[in-house]
Amino acid sequence: MNLTNDTDNDNNYDLHPIEEVAHTLLSGSLDNLDDNFESLDQSQLILLTRLKVIEDRLLTFKKIAFEDGVINDDELTNYVNKIKDLQKRLSVTSKALSRIENRIDKMDGQLQIKD
Repeated sequence: MNLTNDTDNDNNYDLHPIEEVAHTLLSGSLDNLDDNFESLDQSQLILLTRLKVIEDRLLTFKKIAFEDGVINDDELTNYVNKIKDLQKRLSVTSKALSRIENRIDKMDGQLQIKD
């Protein structure tokens, strides 16, 4: 099958019917894929810009807090250790509370059976 385009009279080319069908079926998907890649590229640009802003803020904070002596490294380490200890205690308490709730539910179920 010889297909010619009016605007491409100089470039006559043959397209197999299967190629033409594949192009017709995939062109919409490829256009959509191209749009998705462009959107992804824009999202990456936005993320990189935000990361740069965050990095600048962190560097400024580091300069102010640590280099100017506002925050002591030892104090910060102590606070981090206290937070970790509190997290462990909270986890243990949460597990104990969960066991208690299960026992109460079990007792409530037994009481309802006897009634």
